[in-house]
Amino acid sequence: MGRFLLKRILQGAIVVIGVTVVVFVVTRLIGDPVRVMLPLEATAEQRAAFAAQLGFDRPIHVQFFDFIGSALRFDFGNSLWQDRPALEIVLEALPRTLLLVGASMVLAVIIAVPLGILTSLKPGGFLDRLLVTLSLTGLSMPNFWLGLLLIVIFGVQLQIFPIFGSGTLMHAVLPAVTFALPSAARLVMLTRSAMIDELNKSYVALVKAKNVPFRRLVGAHAFRNAAVPVMTMTGWEIIRALAGYSVVVETVFAWPGLGFLAIQSITRQDLILLQAIVFVVALMIITINILMDVAYKYIDPRIKLT
Repeated sequence: MGRFLLKRILQGAIVVIGVTVVVFVVTRLIGDPVRVMLPLEATAEQRAAFAAQLGFDRPIHVQFFDFIGSALRFDFGNSLWQDRPALEIVLEALPRTLLLVGASMVLAVIIAVPLGILTSLKPGGFLDRLLVTLSLTGLSMPNFWLGLLLIVIFGVQLQIFPIFGSGTLMHAVLPAVTFALPSAARLVMLTRSAMIDELNKSYVALVKAKNVPFRRLVGAHAFRNAAVPVMTMTGWEIIRALAGYSVVVETVFAWPGLGFLAIQSITRQDLILLQAIVFVVALMIITINILMDVAYKYIDPRIKLT
């Protein structure tokens, strides 16, 4: 286990550095923060002085090596937009994104796993067809459209939940549901498929022959073996949310998390803040992948970590 963790941590560090380097190169090629930060009437001398102050007048390779050295110290410099340490701004927004993603994934699992198990018990039955249809409908809904629909129904017409911002748990309900429903739809389909496969295996007939209670057969035997792909999909849903879908959902609801912060940093061409966001998100994704690999071992001891 120790060698495995060390190997994965080293691999993760390489991936994080690689992603950060790509973002550095891309942002330097497509952005001109000096033009964005200064007013249109700024003179050429003022622009040159501002570029020198930020260090953007130096050769790109000098900026690159300075950036790598600073990133290894977790020092990305001050945000061009807020004139505060970029990492500090990112760490302030991070808990709100983690709250939203965590709540949505818990909700998705609570909805999906029981329904997936239930549909697998009588494949082709009325309930199975109904839930499969609803799941496919959920899969067809874009996040931004679902979020706007929830805003219109529960925020504008019924006025039950706040429709933008944060501050209370009520503010998190609509964006969490927007995250959760498509994820739950995918998890229902996967749980159903995995459980049908397990229930058709020979060991299930052997367990039945021993007069094991049906609930124990389903929960302690079949679902335990089906839990690995379900957990894999759950981890993938968390990664999808952190890596992209948080941008859409947080923008729709003006939720001040990492996704909304990323859009603001792109709009203002705050390259320093954007680099810090990508670094932190990449670090979280690598951490989640490592934790998922370790969890596999505890769920299914037959899995060998190499």
